[in-house]
Amino acid sequence: MPRNAREMTASRSNGRVGRPRDPEVDRAIIAATLAIINEHGYDGIRIADVAEQAGVSKATMYRRWASKTDLVVAALQSAPPLSPVDTGDLRSDLRALLNQFLELTQSAPIVGLLATLAAERQKDPRLARVLDPFVAERMRPITQAFQRAMSRGEVAPDADLGLATTILGGPVVIRLFFGGATDTHAIDRLVDLVVNAHALPS
Repeated sequence: MPRNAREMTASRSNGRVGRPRDPEVDRAIIAATLAIINEHGYDGIRIADVAEQAGVSKATMYRRWASKTDLVVAALQSAPPLSPVDTGDLRSDLRALLNQFLELTQSAPIVGLLATLAAERQKDPRLARVLDPFVAERMRPITQAFQRAMSRGEVAPDADLGLATTILGGPVVIRLFFGGATDTHAIDRLVDLVVNAHALPS
């Protein structure tokens, strides 16, 4: 067996196939993807353009992400998730989580990306299959806040927590996309409306 073939076989047997991924390359690719999306939208993304802007080859791109959809979702996943909050009070938890989300939208270029993907999701079933679980996972801290409140008796035991989470997050996203107040006062009023709608009667 040729020497190179023996080395490749030994490398596979030891679980070491190829060189490890360089995180700097990953960051350059994600940054280029976000920049192109913000300028040209989802339809304007070309793997070759991203590779050129990131200073890598197309082969490097495809070793990491098999398709444009995978690449775009990876770009979205680069935004940090919400940190769980547990103050022992539903209103306080929800206010803190929504304010985290607003801070995130100001520090990371995700609002335009979310808007683009929301539109493309209707046309691309594969995008929906990978995007929907991602959104559900990122909303999990809010759902968990409702679950804790339910166990404490703050929320009715038959409340639809998925709907409650959507009702809470929906107005914030709509206002980010189309304009409207997203200050502390607006957040407080929204939280009060949602909590009051799902609270156990006193």
